[in-house]
Amino acid sequence: MRQEIVIKSMLRRVSVPSNLLMVGLVGGMFCLFRLVSRNPATALSDCLLPFVLLFGHLALSPLPWQWTGDDRDRAELGRGFIQAAAFDLVWVGLVLFSLRLLGVPPGPRPPMPFPSMPPPMPFPSMPPAGHGPPFGFGVALGLVNLAFGIAFGWVCAAKEATEASGQRTADLLRQAQARALQNQLEPHVLYNALNGLAELVHEDPLAAEEMIAGLADLYRMLTVHGDAALISLEQERRLVEAYLAMEQMRLGERLQVTWQWPAWAGALRLPPFYLMPMVENAIKHGISPAEAGGQVVIACARIGAEVQLSVENTGCPLQGERRGVGLGNLEARLALWTERPASFALSARGSWTVATVQWQPEAS
Repeated sequence: MRQEIVIKSMLRRVSVPSNLLMVGLVGGMFCLFRLVSRNPATALSDCLLPFVLLFGHLALSPLPWQWTGDDRDRAELGRGFIQAAAFDLVWVGLVLFSLRLLGVPPGPRPPMPFPSMPPPMPFPSMPPAGHGPPFGFGVALGLVNLAFGIAFGWVCAAKEATEASGQRTADLLRQAQARALQNQLEPHVLYNALNGLAELVHEDPLAAEEMIAGLADLYRMLTVHGDAALISLEQERRLVEAYLAMEQMRLGERLQVTWQWPAWAGALRLPPFYLMPMVENAIKHGISPAEAGGQVVIACARIGAEVQLSVENTGCPLQGERRGVGLGNLEARLALWTERPASFALSARGSWTVATVQWQPEAS
């Protein structure tokens, strides 16, 4: 992993409540043991040590195994071991040295004698220096934590690498599903436009000729939309306007369109074909079947921290939960847009049918 990804991984790891709970439980067990087996006057300072070491292992031990400098999730065994040994030696040593400076010696303290006990008998003479322990308790504690840090870091890095691989696979699958749904809309839009053209050929050949030219522009825009993962809302508006221009030739005065579009709306970015299906649905099911036609109001507004796209239309009233190819496709793609959770609603308000998409945009 690269540096920025490693840091994000560490921050995510130390912010998981279950990880912090485990540190608290294990550290609390050490504290309980010290409280019942050592001098209460010094137990409070001693209890700081296990919490610091456990949190350090959680936050720091996986880092040298994850640091590769490239796109790999984990270093190979040899390089990872060398990095982990050097890195863990430094931070464990610094923790123990810092706590010692703060007056928290890591070594065991002798138990307090009970007043009723007789004076202890003198111990036999100590063995020669060469037969005693080769290092103190603090060094032993450091070596134990060094070994634990290397092993724990390897296991944790392997676990997170597996999770990252699974997440990438899920993301690729979701993107493939979204692209398939997105491509489904291109022929659907063209199919509706061709139906309108077929009606116009007999009624107004000149208008039909203009509509054929508009159909070429519409197809070019659809191709651009089909290849994009995200587009600006201004691009989506231009596609809708091209579609409405052809429908205006077919419906004439029966179609009245109003835009309520603030200046900031065009810069918003979202997946393509979020506005288009709602406009298509309004014309196909609301305006076109009504003999007198009707109005279509296309609006964008802020609702608290979220942005709402809405398409309202008169004409034929809403009959149940009508969801054709366009709206069904829109709902399916909204469910796949996990980066920005969004919602879709279709309802009746008096003589108006209202379709809305609402989502929380990226912080600017």
